[in-house]
Amino acid sequence: MKSVVKILGIAFIVALTLGACSKDKVSYSGGTEDPQQNIGYLMLGDMVASVLEDTENIENTTRAEGVDINAFDVVILNAQGEQVASFKYGERPTEPIALEGGVYTIKMVSAAMQNAAWEAPVYAGQKEVIITRKQTTDVNDLVCKLANIKVSVEYAADIYEQIDLENTSMTVALESSELVYAATETRAGYFAPVAAENTLKLNFNCRYAGEDKDIAMTSEIKGVKAAQWRKINVVVQHAADGTATIGIVCDTWTYDEEITFDTSVALMEEIIPDDTDAPVIVWEGHDLAEAFELTDEMFDAEGNFTRSINLDVTAKAPIKSLVVKAASDNADFVNAYSQIMSVEEDLCAPTTSNAILKMMGYPTDVKGANVARLKFAAQAELLKTYEGTHTYEISVVDENNAHTTTTLTIKYGQNVAPQIIWVGYDIDKRQVIKSGDTCMIRVVAPLAIQDFEIEIESLTLNAQELEAVGLAAKFSLVNSTEMFTSLSGLGFPVGDQVYNQTLISEDQLNITNFLGILAMLGAGDHDFVMTVTDMEGNATTKTVMMRFE
Repeated sequence: MKSVVKILGIAFIVALTLGACSKDKVSYSGGTEDPQQNIGYLMLGDMVASVLEDTENIENTTRAEGVDINAFDVVILNAQGEQVASFKYGERPTEPIALEGGVYTIKMVSAAMQNAAWEAPVYAGQKEVIITRKQTTDVNDLVCKLANIKVSVEYAADIYEQIDLENTSMTVALESSELVYAATETRAGYFAPVAAENTLKLNFNCRYAGEDKDIAMTSEIKGVKAAQWRKINVVVQHAADGTATIGIVCDTWTYDEEITFDTSVALMEEIIPDDTDAPVIVWEGHDLAEAFELTDEMFDAEGNFTRSINLDVTAKAPIKSLVVKAASDNADFVNAYSQIMSVEEDLCAPTTSNAILKMMGYPTDVKGANVARLKFAAQAELLKTYEGTHTYEISVVDENNAHTTTTLTIKYGQNVAPQIIWVGYDIDKRQVIKSGDTCMIRVVAPLAIQDFEIEIESLTLNAQELEAVGLAAKFSLVNSTEMFTSLSGLGFPVGDQVYNQTLISEDQLNITNFLGILAMLGAGDHDFVMTVTDMEGNATTKTVMMRFE
């Protein structure tokens, strides 16, 4: 019993925060070992580090000076968050490292992170491993990605003719840290995130050429995450009546493509051409970031839709491409839509007849135009036929290659129950767990999650043992705040990562490492009864059933 509690204690308090890197020398082998000791080995000699870099629309590639992958700090932490080894990546040991059996975290970081600094990217990554008595665990790769937030500010060419450069600047702040971007500033700033999602505050001060009065504009960019490049563009926005105003547009690039480090050269940094004067897609009176709730009250007694869903597209240059891509969490809707027309159609070069396009509310004269209107009210009856969350991704590109993409989300149905999916497995059947198996759960809740409860049913992993390590047999990923640290360490999302979310992806709920812990307990069945309740009280219960032989 004590050994079981010890193993679980190690698993449940795995620390995931980035630890400081000690420069102290360590001993990687302890000489002659007591055969009764719980000692295993970690092998890092063949480990190749890689970095996640953005590779979309790359035209030119340059190398940043002074960044050397071999100088990255590598730290090994035990389950209590205590450092057991540290070294430079270029000096990683080639011989096995002797460690007591348990769960360890290998962390790698390029430099200490500053709250806000110019040209100061920090790359970091981590990997959890399980050390088993008398066995060697090989680590062949470790992926790093940008750990801070990259922010750049650029100005459209025609703005320079209208402003006083010396008296124009953009201040970008994240909580108490800020950087001031002069109108001629070309450097990128890097901000340390303070939460999973952050808010950048913008304060733009501008003076028109020949004037002596400053104009101030303030704005916020919410939902900013680590590893994102927020590209702020100051542009001239032209209205239909011929007037022009200064506006601020922000593009987001995420560093999500893997490029392996070449350890003989400096780190690569990608330079991505930016769009200016991008086309605008709006639904007047509605925020496209919010889902539109379609209800029965919006239809009259004859079934006619009494509202409008008009999306207006405006482009400075003639439109070259306007692509509409339909999707839904209800496969029947997608199938019905595809029987009428392609789920992805470029309205500038359609494969569908004009008659069908008009029936679906799509314009037939888009190519070469500067304005277009998409009338989704024409599809209201189709949308009402299938309960669920339906989306239309709309991408427009003009002849200057300026582009904009947005998504219209329409929900229908008050009883769209949440879905719980064990990715790659039949969740309704007990699965015999073998080496290499995974446990990644995907949850879709169209009406947003109110609570996510999990109850563990296991003869080996009983309630008394769980209580001994600070857990309970039943807990909530939303409300059991006292267990959040332990749950996060096992790969469960918690708190606001769950509450009010419509999707929990398999990357967010990945408890594959937990399988190794359960395997240590020996043969037996372990059931995880998962109940997801949405904001309307609809609940779905599924049981992840595992068997270890």
